[in-house]
Amino acid sequence: MKRLLSLVLVLVLLGGCTAFAAGSLGTRTLSLGMQGEDVTEAQQRLAYYKDYSGKLDGIYGSGTYSAVKAFQQRNKLTVTGKIDNETAALLLTDTAVAAVVPDDLAYVLWVTDSGEAVKELQRQLRETYYYSGKITGVYDADLIRAVKAYQASAGLTVDGKAGKKTRTTLYNRTAAIFNGGIPRRSLSAGDRGWDVLVLQQKLYDLNYLTEVMPDGIYGSETTAAVKAFQKAYGLKEDGKYGATVKRYLYPSTVDAQEEAANAQQGTEDDPYEDPILRFGSHGSAVSNAQMRLKAAGYLLGKADGVYGKMTKEAVLALQKDYKLKQDGVIGRQTWTILKTFNISNAEPEVVDPNKPAVSTLEGWIKFGDKGAKVTKIQQALIELGYLAAGEDDGVFGAKTRTAVVNFQKAEKLQADGIVGSKTRVALNEALGVQWVTE
Repeated sequence: MKRLLSLVLVLVLLGGCTAFAAGSLGTRTLSLGMQGEDVTEAQQRLAYYKDYSGKLDGIYGSGTYSAVKAFQQRNKLTVTGKIDNETAALLLTDTAVAAVVPDDLAYVLWVTDSGEAVKELQRQLRETYYYSGKITGVYDADLIRAVKAYQASAGLTVDGKAGKKTRTTLYNRTAAIFNGGIPRRSLSAGDRGWDVLVLQQKLYDLNYLTEVMPDGIYGSETTAAVKAFQKAYGLKEDGKYGATVKRYLYPSTVDAQEEAANAQQGTEDDPYEDPILRFGSHGSAVSNAQMRLKAAGYLLGKADGVYGKMTKEAVLALQKDYKLKQDGVIGRQTWTILKTFNISNAEPEVVDPNKPAVSTLEGWIKFGDKGAKVTKIQQALIELGYLAAGEDDGVFGAKTRTAVVNFQKAEKLQADGIVGSKTRVALNEALGVQWVTE
């Protein structure tokens, strides 16, 4: 059912591209989704009567459907949106009542206007779910709200006035009404429109909207579905579709420049307090990121809070798949993607607190050094089998250096016998412990 609904939505928006059927107008009943020479002829006749201004492409899409309904209503025929024998016969005459549409749509419709042109505007907005009132021909407050909603969703100037651009894009369906299939404007309870329908379809496909079918009306069921989505990703549960929900619902649309410009601001329901993580980082934020990487199948190791080689490789793989900058650093864009992976029922993997952990102190530990830092390195090497038991004397001598070199070779690090940050991270990762700060 979901697949069918999605297919219908795509067909309505984009039209088909299959071979046209032959035939002349009146030889068969035409309806939404059909194609052929007779559809082209119908479009030509509808254009003659000023009901249709789209492409003469022979495809019975939503524009043709709306034009037929307008023609039928104005000429007192049964309004079905289908071209039956009676409708076809009248279309082929020169005696039907034509629509009153200002030349080239140049005239701006506003509150001082009324009549057939306003009725046509109301019909088109009702066909696209933005308007739910009666077709009165009066430019009232309800119509202004509907025009503003459409303009916001289409990325036009939001002034409530139906000028050339607003009506051309609305009548011809040529505008990116919702930016590549993604609602532009913020949405909440009470809103309606084609972009609401698209949002509902997305929530329906993800099994968040289950009580009703997508209908273009942001009601209580849609609010509940958005709240469920927000809860799943740890967002403020207000049931509104805003910038934050958009980022999580459509993660591939994150704009790099916009994200960078607002790096320290975030939004009310998602303040972006996640720290930037990179090779050598450690702690609960790393564990959280690792669990999400595991949930998505990028990380096979433990979620132990140590940002080591395996974690960096997992992050690089994710960044490649999502076409992000491949730097192995978990910044704002990478966090945005990671947060789409649900770990609500997951817990960090418990590590043995008695295992020796290597210090996070800066600086190299090398041949000739002495003290507690050296002892910890030696204990780690003993645990991993590179140094014999009892060799943890706190003195970085020849045996310790040989053990470090062997470990570095095994981990494909620079085998210089010096314990720097990369070697410390590798030791902790091999031990399966979190770093501790001295």
